[in-house]
Amino acid sequence: MGKPRVEVDQDLCVGSGNCVEVAKGAFKLNDEDKAEVDDLTAVSIEELKEAAEQCPVDAILVEEDSDE
Repeated sequence: MGKPRVEVDQDLCVGSGNCVEVAKGAFKLNDEDKAEVDDLTAVSIEELKEAAEQCPVDAILVEEDSDE
């Protein structure tokens, strides 16, 4: 199984911080208060998916099996 691919669309992100709370360590807010990927090994794939579901503007993409 490959690593998950996770992206945050900076144009959509409103900085609610839901992903930071749901998937602690996997996301952080940058200097513009927008979410960005930090450490994907900090959480499970289920927590990454939950963070994406909790995003109010659907700015997070999670693909489970990435060959990258």
